[in-house]
Amino acid sequence: MKAGIVMSKPADAPEIAASALAGSEMPDEQADESRIDWLCRWITQLAVIALILMIATEVIAHSVFHLSLEVTDELGGYALIVITFVSLPTCQAQGAFHHVHFLDAKLGPLARAVLRAVFSAVSLAAIAVLFWQFVLFAITSWQSGDVAATTLLTPLWMPRAIMCFGSACLCLSLCRTLHRDWLCIAALLQRRNG
Repeated sequence: MKAGIVMSKPADAPEIAASALAGSEMPDEQADESRIDWLCRWITQLAVIALILMIATEVIAHSVFHLSLEVTDELGGYALIVITFVSLPTCQAQGAFHHVHFLDAKLGPLARAVLRAVFSAVSLAAIAVLFWQFVLFAITSWQSGDVAATTLLTPLWMPRAIMCFGSACLCLSLCRTLHRDWLCIAALLQRRNG
């Protein structure tokens, strides 16, 4: 990251994005974290802590008292669903997903910005379809009254609703990224024409 390129407010996005793209680096997206991204990050961190505590409790109970909690596997699976799906918008906001750097290096700033915008739009379309399918899946589980075949008898709509929540938040994060991409393209076009 270039020194001095820190996005202080969303209005600075076009200028900062244009200067960052001109120098082959992307803007600091973490500085522009939304409340939804912040909430998802904290939920994910709490789920990781809960998973660590659950596993540690299970290990101690099994080693010292020769007992098993018998729900650690199920709750651990639900924690993994939370970590997997709710972390997606945070990863998007912080730019943690893979990028094709060898292709970016060969493109100019405007072509690179257009490629990012196209990729963001395709990703948004794919995640929107997945979100819709997750919603249908959760509604079907709610209506049928499906429960897990475990000791807790957890209603299956609950973990499926987490998948809906995570994919909906990812859609919002992708919309913000797409908006930022279009602002960047507009700034680059203005700089080229002006």
